[in-house]
Amino acid sequence: MKNRIFALGAGCVLMLTACSSGAVQTTAGQGGAASGAGPIQVENVESQVISVTGRETVNVVPDMAEIVFGVTTQNQDAAACQQENNKKVTQLVETLMDSGIGENSIQTSGQELSPRYDWQNDGKITGYESTTQVTVSDVGLDQVGTVLSQSVDAGVNQVQSVTYLSSTYDESYQEALKLALEQARAKAQALAEAGGCTLGDVVQITEYSDSQQGRYVNSAMSSVAAADISAGVEEAMTVMPGEIAIEASISVEFGIE
Repeated sequence: MKNRIFALGAGCVLMLTACSSGAVQTTAGQGGAASGAGPIQVENVESQVISVTGRETVNVVPDMAEIVFGVTTQNQDAAACQQENNKKVTQLVETLMDSGIGENSIQTSGQELSPRYDWQNDGKITGYESTTQVTVSDVGLDQVGTVLSQSVDAGVNQVQSVTYLSSTYDESYQEALKLALEQARAKAQALAEAGGCTLGDVVQITEYSDSQQGRYVNSAMSSVAAADISAGVEEAMTVMPGEIAIEASISVEFGIE
């Protein structure tokens, strides 16, 4: 089993027996019992490691967005309710495509038709409600406000979410990984100095799971420029995207010399 130094949280637990090499030596008395405490040295010093973690974040300004719309209609008749909903969704899709959103970037991601009950009147069915969820991806950041405004004008009655994404996510994540490794090395160096050891090379690196939240993959870019889609729109919704925090988390084992 490896002898290790672990850095846990704000403190650390030292699990290093010694930082010298050689065989374990003890003095045994009669009957095989130890008669005194002799010099103890550790075998296989090359297997000793310091284990630390590193976590760093890189903030980036997003350049793309994904919008989830909801179109809800109500009617006493189920078929009429569904037809009215389909009409509104078709109008929304046409508006989005006229705004420069590619057909491949528009997805009907959810659809539901359910009865409405009057629970104050023995649960009698009073009508029906139909909701269709439409997810729009590949929306340029300079298009978001206009797309939102035009969609509401087209009959959308729910904007369920606006998710901001970065097309430079991978590069930023790799930068965060490098920073996390530098942080881990600094921790290990401090522990080695405190333990009277010399820090060696990296023995093992483990990358923890990356959520990839905010990662954008170019699947079908919009075909019309923002200046074109804004024509005829009196006022676009104000959009404040802020920044995306891209975090990398790793654990590293360093050898001890």
